[in-house]
Amino acid sequence: MESEQRQEIERLVERAAALGPAERATLLAGVSPELRREVESLLAFEQEAEDFLECPAWELEASAVEADTASLQPGTQVGPYRVVQVVGSGGMGHIYRARDTRLERDVALKFLPRRWSEDPQALERFKREARSASALNHPNIYSIHDVGEHGGQPFLVTELLEGRTLKQRLAEGPLEPDELVRVALQVADALAAAHAKAIVHRDVKPSNIFLARDGLAKILDFGLAKLISEPSEAPATAPAGPVAMQDTATLPGMVLGTAPYMSPEQIRRENIDGRSDLFSLGIALYEAATGGLPFPGGTPLEITEAILAKSPTPPRKLNRTLPRRLERVLLRLLEKDRARCYQSALELQADLIRSRAGSRRRWMWAGTASAVLAASLSLWPWHRDPEIAIRRVAVLPLRNLSASPGQEQLAEGISEAIVVDLAKLSGLRVTSSASARR
Repeated sequence: MESEQRQEIERLVERAAALGPAERATLLAGVSPELRREVESLLAFEQEAEDFLECPAWELEASAVEADTASLQPGTQVGPYRVVQVVGSGGMGHIYRARDTRLERDVALKFLPRRWSEDPQALERFKREARSASALNHPNIYSIHDVGEHGGQPFLVTELLEGRTLKQRLAEGPLEPDELVRVALQVADALAAAHAKAIVHRDVKPSNIFLARDGLAKILDFGLAKLISEPSEAPATAPAGPVAMQDTATLPGMVLGTAPYMSPEQIRRENIDGRSDLFSLGIALYEAATGGLPFPGGTPLEITEAILAKSPTPPRKLNRTLPRRLERVLLRLLEKDRARCYQSALELQADLIRSRAGSRRRWMWAGTASAVLAASLSLWPWHRDPEIAIRRVAVLPLRNLSASPGQEQLAEGISEAIVVDLAKLSGLRVTSSASARR
């Protein structure tokens, strides 16, 4: 294909991707049939790729089966993995619950559709998700255990999560302020870890935030993740500050992401860093707090124009139960001026903690309690005795024995800090205080 024709196709794809169905049809009506077929094919591919890679097993409907991908029967052996059942099937392939016969654990097998197996773009995104997620070992980032190929079809092996996405939870209404902060703190911690490894997610949204039954929130789908240039500039021991992004894996002119949750930098195709993820997280948290988007619109084009030019309605006007400090956090997350927004996920975490506890000094006790517990566990006899294996720990709710009702949040915060720290220990399954209470 000639270079000029390819550039024209890319320009049309970019414009069409931001339009609704009617506007898109009008745009493509004026081009040649050959160009229209190319543009429609690329648009369909991008949509299917996003749907498959962002859609976890628990969201797919098992009734929609695509004929080009043969379903594996229960008992089928895929390397060391024994298929237990089909969890979901469709045009985006199959996802199975399977048993890892080596480690005796349940996992999810996520297959790329057969017709994509020879498509370089699909394979690259598939591999990118595996590389990005596997580079991160964090309790709030879903784990990829393995990659492989079976019958000519590539597949991912991931942890099998039980629970639901934030998008599914929001169908029931906004989150309570305490629940909102709990989720936000965990997602911010995950983003801090990713940014410290020079990885920007680029598609933070409610359907990519999973609320597990054990109380942990996890970020899903690193299919659009990109490496920040110069990884050494963002060491793991330092806050993940602004670092320029080197985007070389997407087609020139293409805008990847999900329109309602894009940052202004993504829309303008500028260099992005961790602050872009924080803006997207701000949109998701605003929606979780109010039940609506901060930048609504009838079409993707209207939405992106609102993100670039409009200010969000103050969230307390839509939800009076929100504390003012939390409202300030949400509005700063949605600040378009990159010099005034949060510069790192660690800075966001600090403000979230202050919004809940009321003072930094109270939360110093939470960190101290967590550190003391970790030190105690390191000295505990079972840690040294190979005959005693502790595989599961329940963190019980702390009781507020003071006369101050305000200390309830402090007690809850200490429990949560302990859960997050313990979850970082490999081989230990942690039950949160909320689950233990039930």
